[in-house]
Amino acid sequence: MQNPGIGSSSQSGIVSTKTPLTASTPTNASVTTSSSLVVSANANRKGLIIVNLSSNTISFGIGASPAILNSGITLTGLGSVWNMSEYDYNTSAINAIGSALSTISIQEFV
Repeated sequence: MQNPGIGSSSQSGIVSTKTPLTASTPTNASVTTSSSLVVSANANRKGLIIVNLSSNTISFGIGASPAILNSGITLTGLGSVWNMSEYDYNTSAINAIGSALSTISIQEFV
């Protein structure tokens, strides 16, 4: 059987609901040793990828929750990635804190 493609039905009656996403302009953010905003809330967000560009530990807080170092979602060094999935998907603001001054790369999808 051939792949029916995105958004179409197959002979088995399964319908794919996945649609292509649009990538926003990639950006970087500095992360300090105090919890601070790194990604603004976005009601149109459909996905988010954050990459740790430092060798430091970085932790995240979602929405009104401050980031607490070594708690919750935590990236532990260079190249570690948080790829927001359907199980932790959120459109709220993202706060971050680092064990030292750090940089993250951010790719948001709408």
